[in-house]
Amino acid sequence: MKGVEPDEGFITIHFDTDEAGLLAGMVDQLAELLTDEDLIATSATGAHEQVSGDPFARWEAEFVQDAEPTVENLEQAGELDEMDPVIKRLFPDAYPDDPAASHDFRRFTHAQQRSQKVADANLVIHDLQRTDRRGRCRVPADHVTPWLKTLTNVRLALAARLDITDEVSADEAAQLPESDPRSWMYEVYAWTGWLQECVIEAL
Repeated sequence: MKGVEPDEGFITIHFDTDEAGLLAGMVDQLAELLTDEDLIATSATGAHEQVSGDPFARWEAEFVQDAEPTVENLEQAGELDEMDPVIKRLFPDAYPDDPAASHDFRRFTHAQQRSQKVADANLVIHDLQRTDRRGRCRVPADHVTPWLKTLTNVRLALAARLDITDEVSADEAAQLPESDPRSWMYEVYAWTGWLQECVIEAL
């Protein structure tokens, strides 16, 4: 990325080749996760079994040898799998010591939070689709907050897959050898953090 600069009523992000497409793909996967499009896979025996609708899990499985994409006890269609570590990061438990209060909080707020995250992601995708051939993406001023929130959500999802919970685990992820397929995932995690910082500095 070449940088981010303020413009009248906009900020302009100057992407390098393929960066806008990469980010659009990540945000699209986030929106897919939040809309819970579960997949049906065929096992080696020919039986059908549910596979996690979490595209970040599928992406990890594509890169990490021996990763197992199937999960047990998926929530019924239309509900998010609260056992998924990505979902736990995106929707943290407001009352970890009070299951009843946590249930009520989710019941009254989860749908609205989920809808807002999807709406924010769709705004980002819309802006990225308008990136010109020189890699310039103009983001309207009223889209900046959705951008920052969506970048945070993408990073939370990646951090969950990289087991990043604090500075120590972040440093460990940064030291992954190039032979480890997760090292590329960490590069995306770090890059989206840099992009987020550049957007904030351009305000």
